[in-house]
Amino acid sequence: MRKQSSSFRFVFVLGLALLGLFGSTAPAAAEADVKVTKDLVQMVTPLETYQAMISQMTKQMLASMQQAGGKAPPPDAETKMGKAVMEALPYDDLSNWTVEIYAARFSTEEIKQLIAFYKTPVGKKAAKMIPEISGEVGKKLGPIMMQRMPAAMKKVGLIP
Repeated sequence: MRKQSSSFRFVFVLGLALLGLFGSTAPAAAEADVKVTKDLVQMVTPLETYQAMISQMTKQMLASMQQAGGKAPPPDAETKMGKAVMEALPYDDLSNWTVEIYAARFSTEEIKQLIAFYKTPVGKKAAKMIPEISGEVGKKLGPIMMQRMPAAMKKVGLIP
């Protein structure tokens, strides 16, 4: 039962981290040109940004797993966890999903406006800071959710 509980916690924390990094996936009416949208996604989430997000997620997951009562991870756990997360969430998949989501929510003209913004100094700074900001949010969110979820799940009847 302990292993199953740890697995559930891991998947739950991973889900929260992804939700925090990439937001909701509810459909919308607008549809942008895929090529233009891909340009935006590659500008906002280049490979280096993806790698930084994976690093943040990896650190958060390991900390949450340890906080949830696990033993201290081995010295190479961060490297191995990073490889596992990149295996489970390849850059190309993330990029393609992000293109789909942006294209569903923004018109081509709006995507072009976003590209113009991300070419400005503030836009470039914002794009580079997304992983760091998301990581800080995740650091706060992960432990709080792990603490609050059992009572909330019990209240709604998911656990006895």
